[in-house]
Amino acid sequence: MKLQRSKKSSIIQSNEVANEKFSSIQTNIQFMRANGQNVQTITVTSASKGEGKTFFSSNFASTYAQFKQKTLLVDTDFYSPKLSRENYATTSKGLSNYLIGDATFEEAAQPLDDYLDLIPTGVIPPNPLELIKTHDLSGLIQDALTRYEMIIFDCPPITIFTDARIYAALSDLGILVVNSGKTMEDDFIQARNFLADSGVRAIGAVLNNSKYDKRRYDYYGS
Repeated sequence: MKLQRSKKSSIIQSNEVANEKFSSIQTNIQFMRANGQNVQTITVTSASKGEGKTFFSSNFASTYAQFKQKTLLVDTDFYSPKLSRENYATTSKGLSNYLIGDATFEEAAQPLDDYLDLIPTGVIPPNPLELIKTHDLSGLIQDALTRYEMIIFDCPPITIFTDARIYAALSDLGILVVNSGKTMEDDFIQARNFLADSGVRAIGAVLNNSKYDKRRYDYYGS
């Protein structure tokens, strides 16, 4: 049975402009190569709270699914599991359950839409950083890559929590979501440096909430 999705988490289905912008970003990434390989794992984070990273992650995952690419969206933000809340999955087994062996992959991954599954946070651990440091995230990714064409990790802000750096180190691409008019330059530089130091294979940024006639997203990758 599919989880119930909030309208905000799937805006591309009702907003033609947003759909076009997300599709453009997806196309740009499709032609990127990280260390000579296609991008299959993406860490999405931000410099601070309220930048719109979960909104981006959710709709970006829907974009891949829209093109019939089997996609897995993972809520790794144990501190503010907005993705799990928006999809009414806070009581479901998820990431933490899988890592400690309390759930199989099939039990943790919940269907959201055609070609799109979600692994919610699961039970919130007392020390999230210790959980992901002491359990095999690479095993999760290897398992997921046998089932999915794209894996997107929605991570907590990288300048506040170390978690995002751990996921980035295992990812082909790290994307920083930047809120126009809110994100401070120093915070953005620090966040980009943290991503670079993590060892992620490539880095990009998405500009969110630009004050134009229509909501727009611009993508820059390096």
